[in-house]
Amino acid sequence: MKRLVAAIALLVCTLPMWGQRIITRDYAQFGRYEEADVMLAAQPDPGRVVIMGDSITDNWARMRPGFFASNGIIGRGISGQTTPQMLLRFRRDVIENHAVAVAILAGTNDIAGNNGPTPLQEIVDNIASMCDLAKANGVRPLICSVLPAHRYPWSPEMRPDIHIPALNEMLKKLAADKDITYVDFFAAMVDSNPKNENGLARKLARDGVHPTNEGYEIMESVLLDNLKDEMAAHAAAHAGKEIKLASYNIRNCNGMDKTRSYIRVGEVIHSFGADAVALQEVDLGTGRNEGDDITAILAEITGKVPTFAKAVDMDGGWYGVAMLTSELPSHTKYVPLPGREEQRVLLMAELSDYIFCCTHLSLVKEDRLASVDIINNEVAAFAKGTGKPVFISGDWNDMPDSEVIAKIEENFEILTDKSVFTFPADVPDRTIDFIARWKGSPKGKLDKVSGTSVPAVPTASDHRPVAVTVK
Repeated sequence: MKRLVAAIALLVCTLPMWGQRIITRDYAQFGRYEEADVMLAAQPDPGRVVIMGDSITDNWARMRPGFFASNGIIGRGISGQTTPQMLLRFRRDVIENHAVAVAILAGTNDIAGNNGPTPLQEIVDNIASMCDLAKANGVRPLICSVLPAHRYPWSPEMRPDIHIPALNEMLKKLAADKDITYVDFFAAMVDSNPKNENGLARKLARDGVHPTNEGYEIMESVLLDNLKDEMAAHAAAHAGKEIKLASYNIRNCNGMDKTRSYIRVGEVIHSFGADAVALQEVDLGTGRNEGDDITAILAEITGKVPTFAKAVDMDGGWYGVAMLTSELPSHTKYVPLPGREEQRVLLMAELSDYIFCCTHLSLVKEDRLASVDIINNEVAAFAKGTGKPVFISGDWNDMPDSEVIAKIEENFEILTDKSVFTFPADVPDRTIDFIARWKGSPKGKLDKVSGTSVPAVPTASDHRPVAVTVK
């Protein structure tokens, strides 16, 4: 009875006062990849590999996007995280993403004491639990050694030069006991200079912890040597020339939850694995977005090349459309389009193998109809003499059975699924976002659709993204 009374008293003492705001903390940071994981679930890959980690993995995906995209590898690193946090999000970020293999690169932040002192055995136990979860769900785990570090700039009192080699020996034994591949980054990257004992060479990590491009090149070589079966499966599934295109009205990265998050939208875009992404409702230097260049920010997050086209002057800056591409366009042009409620614009970019266009049509039907004739003429002129197929993407503010879409379809074949709703993002009830191929494009060049998707991303923007793969 005394215990019950004490428990009730404790409960009463911990309940908030009326009107007091309750603040909860997402300890594992599930929100970081929540909507990006929805994207992956809609895009199975027989060779998909996830790298689970901290800032080392996070930076890796940012600095070397080509390596990840070309090999079907998904980065799931979160800066500062420790192994218990990774264990909590392991199911969502690895298993539910239909990975066939996972490389676990973790432990250095535990040693640094980011979430308090952590015995080495606890680190090993957390990694062992991740491996058990992976195996139980048909995912092949790989245990990666912790990278060398002589000192931590943020925790100078710690001794990674001593603790990392000790932890790696324990991880190597764990891998042997569980018949799991051990990926030895440490041996490939440790400095031979005795003044930097068990550390990373300066050319491999300027701060002694986070690799440079040269450091990541070494890691990529070591990792791929241990993923030969997965890489072969990925290559076989993507044999032949193909490209992936996407379109996303990002509403300036303002979500349905009234939160502006560049990271959230960037992760969604990054998870497309697309060669080119058309963006609508994009600000550059406006007061309402605190002067940010949104296209440039998203380009940095996704590792893409940004191109912006102004539609109107807005709040001290510009507002318009944009695109993110895997390569620098050789030629771009933007053309004003009618819009009595606001000026509209068509952006066109010539890439190595195709031409990609983006537009956001007017809310006024008469302006949308007038825009179609301009688009037809401008696309024909831009593509003349290139011998390249042309694709156009965007938010067209009209339904598939409308007069406007019927007029567009006189000269363009819509490739995305017109039966899947794209707006509003939380509970969609209409399709207004499309990707289409110009009928004047050369036959036999990127004219076969091998996949389309409208991932159920409900919060990052008020639209859902659309994507298509052609070969």
